[in-house]
Amino acid sequence: MTEDAILVSDITAYLRCPRLVYFRNVYQNKQKNINEKYLSHLILKELALTYHHALASCDVAETLRIELDRIINELPVLYRAELSDVNRSMILSAASGIDIDAIGSRIAESIQRTGREELRTKITPCAVEYTMYSGALGIAGSPDKLVRADGCVHPSMIKTGNVPDCGVWKPDRLQITAYAMLVEETFEKVVEYGIVEYVRFFEIREVAIKHRDRRRVLELRNRIRMIRDGRMPDRPRDAPCDLCVYTEDCIARRSLASKFF
Repeated sequence: MTEDAILVSDITAYLRCPRLVYFRNVYQNKQKNINEKYLSHLILKELALTYHHALASCDVAETLRIELDRIINELPVLYRAELSDVNRSMILSAASGIDIDAIGSRIAESIQRTGREELRTKITPCAVEYTMYSGALGIAGSPDKLVRADGCVHPSMIKTGNVPDCGVWKPDRLQITAYAMLVEETFEKVVEYGIVEYVRFFEIREVAIKHRDRRRVLELRNRIRMIRDGRMPDRPRDAPCDLCVYTEDCIARRSLASKFF
């Protein structure tokens, strides 16, 4: 992978706020804000990677509890550098907000509605965080999972936030499209759909890969290249500034620019 490759994570960051891409490029070693919400996200992601094991259990919720206990112990090892200053009590507090019974009930309902084997096929990974790079596209990335179904490899993403009433959120649709394009370049086979798992609700959504989304991914790639070359983008009105670790830097740059205009 070359240094000028655009990461799929850059595309999702751009959709949140283009300036995120700018400041991440300028301050590459900026520390993340590690709070309980972020820890809960990490725990849920690791838990979701075990859902296919829970499908084989007679007591889904109990299996998930066993996996959750293991994850609580292993999380500081998996994310050693990132969580070096986080104590166990903070991890336990974050884990306590995860409703295992609700997730277990949703899995049981899905088994009744869809069938155990079909569900197992959709969520069982054949690879986890498999890194792909396309020189032709100039894009690189590692989807949460690759799953094998219908004789084809499909990208699958784990999302720990809210689930839309139907379909998937726009950023999720473009992200899964970018991963599908990488899968096609890597395995030389057309990908007709990707999968997004809203894991807090055990809601599995298939996303058809459409040409307009492919075009949008390439457009965003080109915009991100310009940002990396030093062009500071505008800040959108709905930017999530209250959650951003670069807020002070962004204000400082805006104030400096105002002196010249």
